[in-house]
Amino acid sequence: MNIEFNLDLASWWERFSVFGSQDPVTIARQLFLGGGWVIFLILLTVVMYRVWLDARQGQYAGKWQHVLLAVDIPKNNEQTPKAVENIFAALAGAQTSGNLIERYWTGKNQESFSFEVVSLEGYIQFLIRTPSHLRDLAEAAIYAQYPDAEITEVEDYAQDYAHLRFPNEKYNLWGTEFILTKDYPYPIRTYPEFEHTLTQTFLDPMAGLLEILSRLGPGEQAWLQLVVTPLPAEPGWGEKAKKIVKEFSGQIYTAPSTFGDKILNAPVNAVAQGVNLLTSIMSATGEVEKKKEDTIRLFNMSPGDRLLLENIQKKLAKHPFRVKFRLVYLAEQGVFNKGRGVAAIIGSIKQFSVSNANGFKPGPRTKTSVDYFRVKKRVAYRQNRILRYYIKRTNYYGDNVANMLLNNEELASLWHFPVMTVKAPMVEKIESKKVVPPTRLPIGNRDFIVKKETRPVFEGPVASPAYAGVSPAYAGARPHIPTAPSPLALPTEGKQNIFEPPAPPASPNRGEPRKPPTPPANLPTV
Repeated sequence: MNIEFNLDLASWWERFSVFGSQDPVTIARQLFLGGGWVIFLILLTVVMYRVWLDARQGQYAGKWQHVLLAVDIPKNNEQTPKAVENIFAALAGAQTSGNLIERYWTGKNQESFSFEVVSLEGYIQFLIRTPSHLRDLAEAAIYAQYPDAEITEVEDYAQDYAHLRFPNEKYNLWGTEFILTKDYPYPIRTYPEFEHTLTQTFLDPMAGLLEILSRLGPGEQAWLQLVVTPLPAEPGWGEKAKKIVKEFSGQIYTAPSTFGDKILNAPVNAVAQGVNLLTSIMSATGEVEKKKEDTIRLFNMSPGDRLLLENIQKKLAKHPFRVKFRLVYLAEQGVFNKGRGVAAIIGSIKQFSVSNANGFKPGPRTKTSVDYFRVKKRVAYRQNRILRYYIKRTNYYGDNVANMLLNNEELASLWHFPVMTVKAPMVEKIESKKVVPPTRLPIGNRDFIVKKETRPVFEGPVASPAYAGVSPAYAGARPHIPTAPSPLALPTEGKQNIFEPPAPPASPNRGEPRKPPTPPANLPTV
């Protein structure tokens, strides 16, 4: 049986030419009526669903109540950023995924925390904004690492400028969101790398930033914000991280197949598995040779590449967080100084950058500086937007949200309490230590904390000559009097009651004025 296929390319080309020679409206109408409306309907449905789901998520997040906590630590703080790293690790417990109905119908999304360092005219304060129902989690995480810390709920300083709109005659603003210079699996410089290898001295990276913030004067404010959202441990860092690790080590990366790919590639995969099986049987040494090649490739890596691969794997071994890193410098027009409030702060953040790994740079979409046409209007639009995003502490809108993933060690490097070697004078710290009062501390003039059922007491005289001139703690002392005599009381005949306050020692000169002492004979006189 012979089957012949006749394909007339010339006729097909002629029909396509005739179709393409029509005006665009006619072509679009014919495509739509010829079945294109199905594709259009599917795309329209997907877009409308995304808009609706975004609104539902906004309504869900709008029900949350937040508190802003000011955290002060003792001035002689000996804790390293490792303590703050443990705080971030504890906050990862707030991560909840929800089921399919909650995520795609109710609009459930993940709560976030905002870690902030603000300088209000040179006064520096560390702040944490947390959902009210997660306040206990945040405070417990802080007290676990800093038992002497003081946590106080304060008013939101940013809400005082919620009505501000630009351009403005009184104020000027510069703001941005920092983004990573490379893909997120590449790490930034973290706090262990700021320790001197010989002297073992920790050079706190916060010292430069706090020094700059303390130099702001009247009418100037600088706000730094890290909006941290815990991500699930699985799938964790995602396929991009796996791809970079395999490609960096010279291995072949295979992307995971989708459901459609599995159906289309099923026959091809079956043939490929058969060929691989035959090849492995015919060549038993193939796997051994491949392992030798991988080992040789790792040995041929330069020391810098090998160290970078180790740092990447160390980063991916810790918990991931999605981060929004914002800076806002707000000042009155007369004192606005970008050199002090912007360039110096960005310079202090650059110390976390590594040339062959990762670092931070201002985001091109959120930075409040543009070039060329309509500069004033575009700058004013960006100023209003970055101020709105900061006040709302949004963890979604902004610049390159998909690539801003950091672990708890990187977050602790960017935001931590200064060690005691940092001498920035305007950082709010605890000057004195507060302790719990003793349990037997007197209350008032004569009340004592005693156990009524076990401590028999003596009913002493109200006013006795033996107590003349004695302090009121003895004279007429009447602690709690039991209603029944205690079985522990001893006979008082001929014996002193052990519960009676002892009488003060007799003084031979009681009631007589005390004579001044005689000066020494060799005392010099004028």
